[in-house]
Amino acid sequence: MVAKRYDELAAEYDASHDEQSPYYRTAAEALRRLLGPGQGRCVDIGCGGGHFFQVPLALGWDVVGVDASREQLRLAAARHGGTELVHADAAALPFPDGSFDAAYSTFTHTDLDDFAGAMRETRRVLKRDARLVYVGNHPCFVGATQEHLDTGLPRLHAGYRRAGCWQAADAPGATPDGWRARLGSFVHLPLADFLSAFEGFALVAAEEVDDGWEYPKTIALAWKKP
Repeated sequence: MVAKRYDELAAEYDASHDEQSPYYRTAAEALRRLLGPGQGRCVDIGCGGGHFFQVPLALGWDVVGVDASREQLRLAAARHGGTELVHADAAALPFPDGSFDAAYSTFTHTDLDDFAGAMRETRRVLKRDARLVYVGNHPCFVGATQEHLDTGLPRLHAGYRRAGCWQAADAPGATPDGWRARLGSFVHLPLADFLSAFEGFALVAAEEVDDGWEYPKTIALAWKKP
């Protein structure tokens, strides 16, 4: 179970996030652009250690963080004391319909066993016309079958259409001694499956984030609940 592995490796994941801070800083800037200023409750789906909380907080939102890993939530509490944190499965959120004025999720589609279910639940708990922002690895160029090279040009391997959980040992995209190798697994969603997970939302904006590489590593999408 991925949540259990994140519990076991919480401190290590937190450190790896800090080590890759330039990459995540670019993602945070995309989140800031697409979420925008606002008031009311904004839920972070799969918040982990709360690394992105500072973005909505600075924009005026009241943040509620949700994660299935208790250890990740413990780190989030240490980082942002006073922020509401909820231990829950993203595909079964413990909130009434229409509870939130905005939502976002970052780098979760490569970990959640039921990403589509999580996005359905997110849509349910959002108010009408509320915005959802998703920022994560580009499904075409970062994942189980896309090998990273120092040139920045991905080497593509067979298996792209095989959706679901990959063991890191079988995934060419797992960098030796990298985070995925330590965690032991990827969840891979081809582009069509990834986009279909947002069924019921209306697309507002899309960015293949300019992160300095020839092929984008990050995709950022803004959606609205009709």
